[in-house]
Amino acid sequence: MAAFFTRCKQFLRRYPLLVLVTLVAVLAFGFTTALANYNMITVRASVLNVRQGPGLSYNVMAQVSGGQKYTILDQRNDWYQIRLDNNRIGWLASWLVDNTEVSQATNRVGLVTVNEANIRQSANTAAQVLGTAKSGEKVTVLYQANGWSQVLVNNSVGWMRNDTIKLTNETASTVQTNDGSNAQVSQAAIKTVTTKQTAYLRSSPSDEASAVTALSANTTLTYLETTGQWYYVQTKSGQKGYVASWLVSLSANDTAAKTIPTKLSEATIMLDPGHGGSDSGAIANNGTSFEKTYTLETAKLVAAALRAAGAKVIMTRTSDTFVDLGPRADMANKDGVDAYISIHFDSAPTANQASGFTTYYYNPKKDLGLAKSLSTALGQALPLTNKGVSYGNFEVLRDNDEPAVLLELGYINNDTDYKEIKSANYQQQAANAITQGLLKYFQ
Repeated sequence: MAAFFTRCKQFLRRYPLLVLVTLVAVLAFGFTTALANYNMITVRASVLNVRQGPGLSYNVMAQVSGGQKYTILDQRNDWYQIRLDNNRIGWLASWLVDNTEVSQATNRVGLVTVNEANIRQSANTAAQVLGTAKSGEKVTVLYQANGWSQVLVNNSVGWMRNDTIKLTNETASTVQTNDGSNAQVSQAAIKTVTTKQTAYLRSSPSDEASAVTALSANTTLTYLETTGQWYYVQTKSGQKGYVASWLVSLSANDTAAKTIPTKLSEATIMLDPGHGGSDSGAIANNGTSFEKTYTLETAKLVAAALRAAGAKVIMTRTSDTFVDLGPRADMANKDGVDAYISIHFDSAPTANQASGFTTYYYNPKKDLGLAKSLSTALGQALPLTNKGVSYGNFEVLRDNDEPAVLLELGYINNDTDYKEIKSANYQQQAANAITQGLLKYFQ
């Protein structure tokens, strides 16, 4: 052994450069391998849906099976972008990579079979109730596992027990409705499809099928039926054929659908839960409940709803910590967000004196459109009185270079308002409404 070490020392003295180059090469190889492994995912689920965009509201464009490996092209929030065969690009939900998506239930319409079914935040009977669905109401079932169904209701995702719904033979799709919004509806509601890029109308539902004709971007086609991941359509000149679902957007109108149904999935939203830490904010009439608690609870629900829709979300705080006013606006300016929403609860000089919610803006040129969109959506969803849109000279708005609003979602020192404010259902209603308002705003 001593002789071996002696020979090693002699070799190092004689060929130091060779040893150094070899060591660098080995380390580089190890780093490259680690980097490659980091950018690769292996599908462990038996079946996993690939969607057209980074959100559960996007249509399924393909399915992949367990054991298949893919390179991650991009990551948006909790979604991975991958390249499939024939150069198709799609998105996988990262949290489902190790779970099973049951293909039989994918985007199927479910019919509620009980008088009132709870929609919960997770697949657990002890989980927070986000809302309820009445008997006969339809929901879109994203997938089923372990006695639970993940459902999409008004672009928000929740969980229902399988014994409260019955799967139908209808398949739901995301379409643009008559008012320009997006909704998950039965495919029977689809009237037209519009190409998002150049594409081919093919003789059968396959990439290998012969081309009937070439289609330019923004070509509107009459929808006839669905075959797998392909749509059977007709051109204005009467030619019929198949176009791939991942190349078109859908519409419930006879007119063309927008080529990008919503840009919310491409947007960065900053949520600012008001107050925090030593700054309690307004206090409820019981003397022990603080505004800072409910602003954070609500903001977290808003964040979850926006991320499910594919948006990137940044929060000025995620725990009970103090953040000064100046840095909040600075964060928005530094990150160049697409919208800034500060969440608060109001307080009147006298208890039970005022009620309702208000949407504030500062700069009408950059803020007013966002304020109006959110105010309208909140007014359609919340049980409290909508006091409308008002000018507000708040520092977080005044010093903000980005579209910004401040929401006062009720009076915490009004007993009626406070009963709503502290309820998870009200907070979820606000989260859903803010998401809907942003969907409209970014169209």
